[in-house]
Amino acid sequence: MTREFLAMALAFGFLVFIPKGRMWIGFSLLITGAIMGAAAGHAPALMADNFARIVTTPATMKTIAVVIQVGILSALMKHYGILAKLVDAFKQIFSSAKAVIMILPAAIGILSVPGGAGISSPFVDELGQSMNMPVQKRAAVNLTFRHMAYFLFPTSTPIILMSNIAPQINTYRLIAFNVAFIACMELTSYFLYLRSAPSGAVTGKRDRVAGLRGIAVYMAPIYIVIVLNALFGLPMYLCLASSLLLVLLGWGRRDVGEYARVFWKGLSVKTFVTMLGIYYIQNTVRSLSGIMSGFQAMFVSASGFSVLLVIAAAALLFGLTTGLSYVPLGVLIPLVLGLGLPPMEEMIYCVYVYTWSFVSYFFSPLHLCQVLTLEQMGCEIKKLDRIYLPLMAEMAVAPFVIFYIYRAVLL
Repeated sequence: MTREFLAMALAFGFLVFIPKGRMWIGFSLLITGAIMGAAAGHAPALMADNFARIVTTPATMKTIAVVIQVGILSALMKHYGILAKLVDAFKQIFSSAKAVIMILPAAIGILSVPGGAGISSPFVDELGQSMNMPVQKRAAVNLTFRHMAYFLFPTSTPIILMSNIAPQINTYRLIAFNVAFIACMELTSYFLYLRSAPSGAVTGKRDRVAGLRGIAVYMAPIYIVIVLNALFGLPMYLCLASSLLLVLLGWGRRDVGEYARVFWKGLSVKTFVTMLGIYYIQNTVRSLSGIMSGFQAMFVSASGFSVLLVIAAAALLFGLTTGLSYVPLGVLIPLVLGLGLPPMEEMIYCVYVYTWSFVSYFFSPLHLCQVLTLEQMGCEIKKLDRIYLPLMAEMAVAPFVIFYIYRAVLL
């Protein structure tokens, strides 16, 4: 077991210290998995099998296809101005600048793309300036409200990943359990950064009927996915295919060639390689029998709180150092699933890991959304970190509190 822990430390040390930007993150993850397996003493045949199981497991390949489809849908919605029109629809409904500055990044956050906060940043920056908000508070509002989709939308990449890593965890039950944490986070953000801001009105004509009509039309590529999956049980990859067809019929039919060009451009080889890397690490971790048994023994011998501390520390290590939520998810969820817990207790632990995977990635200096927001708004990271301190405290305490509430009520 000691050798396996050292192998994991060596592998993630490589991932942390490799110069960023020198190679795709997917290749870095694949190399990380290979280092972990080799250092742990895995035979070449086992290392090859861990990779082969990615491309020979239908559920895994379907998940990768869904993530790639989400990227294509995001590219198409941006190209056809669907997102901008959705923003205009919200502006027609809400006269309060405070309401709009929260809704804008949340709506744009539906597009699950790396660094997506960079899309909403200019809107929030302009509106925040009109409200005389300090730049660091504008940045904080953009980042906190942009990430609501991480917890609440089945098209969120981490939720899609969870559905494959833990297929026994119902996606919509996970979303329901996530509401408590995201509600605490957004309320804290509002009271810290927006409550004291001067009230203001959104410029432009107000037409709530037209706004609601616009939301119904321009949200259609998103809610058709939810309706088909939640109500009719259609597999997610078919739901996304239906959404892409809807965009073609609604916006792309006048120039199918242009639609095809944007579709092709939205196909991301980088995303595909990244997903391969994530699953390779996941399969390698599952092969570390010593760590798996040690983790199980720790659960049996340790108190519940100390186990929670270990999970939180591991998530922070993997998330803060990589700027990715997928890494702590891919490492920790398989460990939890290997414990043989009763279904509801397993669900509560998975929610806890999911929450900490977000917290660790959200505050990482490598978090692409944060990097782009600070760059576009001209805000120094030390100013943002200073006002983040109360939010950090809330987001560190909330997962523990919510975990014990769920245990007390549901077990």
